[in-house]
Amino acid sequence: MSAHRVLGLAAGGLALLHVFALILLPHSLWWMALLVVMTLWCGKCAWGVWQGAAPQKLLVMSAVMGMLHVVMALGMPWLGTHHHSATAHASMHGSLMLLMAVGEFVVMFFAALLGHAQHRGSSHC
Repeated sequence: MSAHRVLGLAAGGLALLHVFALILLPHSLWWMALLVVMTLWCGKCAWGVWQGAAPQKLLVMSAVMGMLHVVMALGMPWLGTHHHSATAHASMHGSLMLLMAVGEFVVMFFAALLGHAQHRGSSHC
């Protein structure tokens, strides 16, 4: 299996996790809409890389998504939190958000490696 396929499969797996989060975990209508948009974006990038597209878009998407997951789980002074700083009754939800962030950062790392390998392979220096 090619590196593009493995990376696309990993990103597709993260998109599927977002679908499960949407179905299984309680969200307000606003958060559900945001989760649908994030999932579609993730799926679009995963499909593109699966088809052999350059991994840079997936790299950027995974970096942004990973950062958003961390902010939603832990919060920021000016933004507040989506999951109450991973405390109280929402601790499981916050922990899942942090695990998804780790997955996003792993995909980001391997997208960077694939992009670097492609760039080195195409350079004539």
